[in-house]
Amino acid sequence: MESSTATETYDREAILRKLAGDECLRKYLLNSARESRKTETPETKAFEESDGECLESVVEELREFLKLVPDRLLHMMTGLSRPGDCGRPADQKPDWLDMEKLRRGQKFARDHKFSLYIADMFSVMCAYTFHDTLKLIILTGQSSTPFTAFKRYKSVMVKIQHWYSDDPWSKGTKAWKDILTVRALHVAAKRRLNVSTNEEIDNATKIPNMSCPTHDILLKDFSDACEVPAVGQCPFLVKPTDPDRPKSFNQFEASFAQWQFVWLAICYPEHLGIHNATDEDFEAYCHLWRSIGYQLGVEDEYNFCRGSLAEIRQCGRDFIELWVKPHLREVMPEWEHMMRCIFDGFKRASPYINFETSLLFVCEILDLKMPRLYSSLSYKAWINHYLMKSLFYYGMKLPSVVDFINTKLQRTLDQSERLSPASLEKLRIKLGG
Repeated sequence: MESSTATETYDREAILRKLAGDECLRKYLLNSARESRKTETPETKAFEESDGECLESVVEELREFLKLVPDRLLHMMTGLSRPGDCGRPADQKPDWLDMEKLRRGQKFARDHKFSLYIADMFSVMCAYTFHDTLKLIILTGQSSTPFTAFKRYKSVMVKIQHWYSDDPWSKGTKAWKDILTVRALHVAAKRRLNVSTNEEIDNATKIPNMSCPTHDILLKDFSDACEVPAVGQCPFLVKPTDPDRPKSFNQFEASFAQWQFVWLAICYPEHLGIHNATDEDFEAYCHLWRSIGYQLGVEDEYNFCRGSLAEIRQCGRDFIELWVKPHLREVMPEWEHMMRCIFDGFKRASPYINFETSLLFVCEILDLKMPRLYSSLSYKAWINHYLMKSLFYYGMKLPSVVDFINTKLQRTLDQSERLSPASLEKLRIKLGG
């Protein structure tokens, strides 16, 4: 069994050679490297002739281009060309699985249900700044209106609640069945992407009649708040529409999905109303998500939740500082539209939380100054923003408050799960979609 204090070691040279030797990644990364320098060199053409000396040239070029990317993130990039589901049977238990720790992680998740629910929604804001991740969600056609977003994320939240309550390793439980359902959805999405070119995907993910009224001021705020990335720091932004870019859904994105569910809770717990939790609780929560990711087909070498708690936290912060913040500088109008759909769709569960106040709260956690966004808030939104902060920072220090909010959220989710067709139609008309 792997120790919670184990340290991960990576052979950076081996990783660079793996990137250079992968036909898909090599071309994409070399395109980005040369675009960032605005220079042309002959290595790509020469490499096609498969000579060892040319491989060394490519490795040298990538070594210089990616020098600011930490070893663990660099290793995760090798998963860009690997299918997001590795095909491993869902009942094949790993040697490191500790069911006692998993159950402790489940208890932590149930005890902090509301905080983790909000953390998931906030994390989506960061995840969707990655253009291909956003396009993959748009392509499903299940989140581009408030009503479809409500249905999709209600389904996601119900599955997560099952994973937090049932034994995901016992066949026949709701948690087990949801593992299989999600894997089937991932395989279907990957199959659809594989038969489309990147150009076709780009064209298919354009949204008509988008709702993005604050896009311009957000770009100005993000431009001032987020530093311009150094060369090679954020390779995905150099040529985001490159026809040679790797296809979603891949192991990198599967690991990124795990990041969404854990990073805020383990890096900024007090900001979300998680008080008095111990490192052992956070380790158990990470172990739970390592197990879930493993069952969903994440290769263990790309599993975001492997390693020590300190390493997982550091990787989560690196993700934010090196990649998410630069992506915020270039958020697409589709990003704002999709986020508005999600928050508008969930007014039923969280009526006092909207897109603007949530984005401002996330930016405050990340130490990003957003004066234009702040000035755009209505008086009501401004009050709700400070009420939400007061609840998280102070009110949820009281166990009775946490219990009340968790119970109310669970009741809302249960009611949403039992909505009749007629009630869903009324909700569709009310929300639009």
